[in-house]
Amino acid sequence: MSTGSVNMYRRTCRRVGLDRNPLRRKEDRLQAGVAMFLALVFVLVVPVLAMTVGGRVYRTETAAVQARTAQLHQVDATVIETGKAPLYAPIMPARVSWKDTDGVTHTGDYQSTTVVEPGSTVSIWSNEGGTIVEPPSSTQAASKAVLLTSGAALGVFVVLTGGYFLLRRGLDRRRLHKWESEWTAADLSWGSHG
Repeated sequence: MSTGSVNMYRRTCRRVGLDRNPLRRKEDRLQAGVAMFLALVFVLVVPVLAMTVGGRVYRTETAAVQARTAQLHQVDATVIETGKAPLYAPIMPARVSWKDTDGVTHTGDYQSTTVVEPGSTVSIWSNEGGTIVEPPSSTQAASKAVLLTSGAALGVFVVLTGGYFLLRRGLDRRRLHKWESEWTAADLSWGSHG
């Protein structure tokens, strides 16, 4: 090991409370050890949460989207007429016409995210009743899994951090009490020699 890396190692040990400083109290070492333990717990728990909670939510949501997709039909519809697109939204209203699997013609209002002209063909999703519905989301499962896993990881972080600060508060009280009693003892011993 080079001298620079040894010095960096010693500085790091001193900063986290792992040096052999005789002025470091038992409470200081306990606080440093608990902090490292809680950090290790967090680093180990978060991947487990991601795999269990995130994986379960992803599988459940994927199955729900697939079940909903099975009840819908994607068909090509012909644009009959178009409306004026509002200035505040990139959506163009249109009236479309399509035939279902039984050959029955349906018409309905469609909100296009692109510019369409009468006579053009657009792909729409309809339910069993022939009503135009939103297409199934391809990102819903992953988004929900990430959101819930992040929430669970944040919850673990808050609990571990709260536990650490409660311990630190108790240790600070003990340190202050010892500090005061040691100063009182020093005052008595120094005062008797004067």
